[in-house]
Amino acid sequence: MVKWWGPQGFTTTIHEMDVRPGGVWGHTMRGPDGKEYPNKSVFIEVVKPERIVYSHGGGSKGEPGVQFQATWTFEAEGDKTRLTLRSVFPSAAARDLVIKTYNAVEGAKQTLGRLAEQLGKTPIVIERMYAAPIELVWKAITNKQDLEQWWPHTAPLKTFKAEVGFETQFSIRHNEQDFLHLWKVTEVIPGRKITYDWKFGGKPGNSSVTFELSEADGGTKLKLTHRGLETFVPETNPELARGNFLMGWTSLASSLADYVEKSKPARSDDFVLTRIFDAPRELVWKAFTEPEHMNRWWGPKGFTVRVGKMDFRPGGAYHYCMTSPDGHDMWGKMVYREIVPPERLVFVNSFSDENGGLTRHPMSPTWPLEMLSTFTFTEHDGRTTFMIRWSPLNASDTERKTFEDGRKGMQGGWGGTLDQLQEYLAKL
Repeated sequence: MVKWWGPQGFTTTIHEMDVRPGGVWGHTMRGPDGKEYPNKSVFIEVVKPERIVYSHGGGSKGEPGVQFQATWTFEAEGDKTRLTLRSVFPSAAARDLVIKTYNAVEGAKQTLGRLAEQLGKTPIVIERMYAAPIELVWKAITNKQDLEQWWPHTAPLKTFKAEVGFETQFSIRHNEQDFLHLWKVTEVIPGRKITYDWKFGGKPGNSSVTFELSEADGGTKLKLTHRGLETFVPETNPELARGNFLMGWTSLASSLADYVEKSKPARSDDFVLTRIFDAPRELVWKAFTEPEHMNRWWGPKGFTVRVGKMDFRPGGAYHYCMTSPDGHDMWGKMVYREIVPPERLVFVNSFSDENGGLTRHPMSPTWPLEMLSTFTFTEHDGRTTFMIRWSPLNASDTERKTFEDGRKGMQGGWGGTLDQLQEYLAKL
């Protein structure tokens, strides 16, 4: 925040910043003339990533103090974000004084301008989990024959080598323009990391792309970082704007998932179930990702969700309590790992307690403590094909055997759950 907060020419020192209700944000702004403006705010409301509300107090020495309540709202508009800053003062006179004394309106405009500039310099970072071995993912991102299977634009490549110093180029035609891609590999850690420079012939700028792989929870974690996009001067080359790269990389990360997860050897302990719903994909996705929908159908047939709280983001959780037809409560939890609207949802599912802790299956003490769940959603002619892939996570041999022996019960349990979803979708 210190890189952009304040009008042009100002610098900011943050003394403390605890972004939670009741937390304090203390900072001092320093103008080009060296004059200091101490500020102290207390957060009232923090709803990630939608809204921040805080009370503010501050001003420069020897001048009237400034008191107001600020509300920041963040609204998605396609691949852009509308940020609105609203300040409410004790009186119209207090508002007018701040505008006159501190030139607050112009200062706010300049501050948001600096934020826009800073966001333009921010690297794209995409992290994804793949249910595939690291060797397979590495091959997919470094072998020419594999690359073109999930990244069609690389088909013109004659070859690709994961070797420092290797250079290649290929041309793609888009919107009646030819884009000559120039790549040069600059760093390689075999099986783990590859970085290459990426620029375009006849256009300014040079960027770098890094793929980093690590083993995690029986699969592979990818961290993709694209730096230097601002050097392409998107103001005069809009086709090379950051948003276009972000959309492209997000789509490619999903394509890579489809490729490596279909290419991996099938595991005997994966439980797979497919169901076709007579409903559009967007609606089915909402049924799984919005609590007001999820709470109305989730659980085996006959069960109802009594409590369902959802923090829908990677690292967030859906914590719920289901009540059986005979009145018994059963707590569960999903911890989200990967969210790709409206295509793919990956989470760790477990039995839980009222406080959100991990517990064993109430009727099967050797059932796996945690399950890795991958849901995929594909649409064709207004209908949605939904697929579940379910497998034990960090399970012992005994737990895996219990899982294998329970396939018939899984078929019935998941089947009943999806029956409830089907009935619910028909009502919408």
